[in-house]
Amino acid sequence: MIRCMLIGLGLAAVLIALAGCGRSGGLTTVKVTGTVTHKGKPAQGVMVMFTPETGRPASGITDASGRFVLSTLKPGDGAMPGKHAVTLTESFQDKPPPMPGMGRPLPSRFPPQYGDPKKTPFTREVQAGGKNDFPFDIAE
Repeated sequence: MIRCMLIGLGLAAVLIALAGCGRSGGLTTVKVTGTVTHKGKPAQGVMVMFTPETGRPASGITDASGRFVLSTLKPGDGAMPGKHAVTLTESFQDKPPPMPGMGRPLPSRFPPQYGDPKKTPFTREVQAGGKNDFPFDIAE
């Protein structure tokens, strides 16, 4: 009798755990949008990456107006709530990247620190239920 109860409790625990896992594997994301400008003008073709302190990063590419929508697991699903380091790099989505050459990085209109999550000057807090529409301007 006790063995049957323990098996039943174990099955119930497994079913409860599985019920909490949707297609996103239990990962919670919230919609995140924003704009990137470079020297005051919309920056097209910029890879925007939000890297959380723990968890999965989210990314998006800016359009002709500098707008982006972040995706983590599926298009437009957003980013995980919490504090993120934000990096901005060139997107070579529509064309192959140029050859960087011996020991030289890929060309970029941005200084190198903007592409490094440990050196970027940009951090943002993604909040569940918040607006989460972030502007980024690179003046240099």
